[in-house]
Amino acid sequence: MDWRWIRSWKPHPGKGPWSNLPPWERPGWYFGRGWCRLWTTTPLPPVSNEDEAKYLEELRKYLTEVVLKEIDKRLEELRNREAGLK
Repeated sequence: MDWRWIRSWKPHPGKGPWSNLPPWERPGWYFGRGWCRLWTTTPLPPVSNEDEAKYLEELRKYLTEVVLKEIDKRLEELRNREAGLK
């Protein structure tokens, strides 16, 4: 039995981008859709408590020094603009 015979079945229209390949050579046919992604990524090692605490401290420092200053600056601009319109 040739694989082209299967092409005439209703569930296999054969009009997709891989229609020139037999089904067993098409991506995702054997293991299912997206199985290759598991092989391309490596698992990350768990983060130690010290590293997590250091990261959170740096994040707090960034938020207070950079982000909050930008928010305060923008609020001041808006207040000055409102005062100029009144």
